[in-house]
Amino acid sequence: MLHRTKSKILSNIFSERQLPLILFVFAYHNDREFDRFQFILDHWEQLVNMKHPFQFLFVKSIDRKLQTRFKHLFLEHKDPLDLKKFQCIGQEWAMVAEFIENTIDCTYWFWWEVDVLPVKQDCFDFFIQKWTPSCRIMGYRVRDNKWGMKHRINGVALYARDYWSYIKPYFNLQGTSDTRKAFHKEEKVYVEINKWYSLVHHEEKLFLTPILRLVHGIRDDSLIKQVLTGPGPYPIVSNLYRRFRNSLTVLRHECRGYKNCPPEA
Repeated sequence: MLHRTKSKILSNIFSERQLPLILFVFAYHNDREFDRFQFILDHWEQLVNMKHPFQFLFVKSIDRKLQTRFKHLFLEHKDPLDLKKFQCIGQEWAMVAEFIENTIDCTYWFWWEVDVLPVKQDCFDFFIQKWTPSCRIMGYRVRDNKWGMKHRINGVALYARDYWSYIKPYFNLQGTSDTRKAFHKEEKVYVEINKWYSLVHHEEKLFLTPILRLVHGIRDDSLIKQVLTGPGPYPIVSNLYRRFRNSLTVLRHECRGYKNCPPEA
């Protein structure tokens, strides 16, 4: 009996080591962002339940350190004085992407912003299952041309560890980190997950569905309170209804133009 138990424990340890590791990147620049990330870490086990191993990379621009019992490391960052604000975002992202590729032994990494929230505990295990051998980036592929984003993948995405080598030829500081390259249907280097990922900046209203995993764009506490405690301001709608409403939003943009949409940065 003891021999069987020991063999099972060793087997579980070995299996866990064979699973690909995901790195979660939290970059924070002020107290408000720090407090939100710390809140997420404090409630991590209520928000995320993962079979795959994970670690954190905390990119800090202020003199405060996030706390968690999970494995993590810190990376210091200061904005260059000669860059505009939107350029600093791209510069920081590029620094992190290059650092991860050269330094960290992971399979993928996820750029997490303060207005991002998983709404199902299996969110990241689910996305990892959608990954393909040729994939370099997985995320929300924009349908409209708001902010010049059509066919771009929003920066809150799952990246291959070596994504920096892939995107470096396209990289510049003239736009946000989302706008480096358009991804077209014939390309095999990306996986689109719009069905399970709501980008409120473009969809303009959050429609929760039974299959939705990730939400990006709710800046207040309304969604995280609903996920943690129950009923809230966001009702569950059908997948078909969400798709229909989002199609209408894209059509409205195409017909009316984008003159009232300020640059994202």
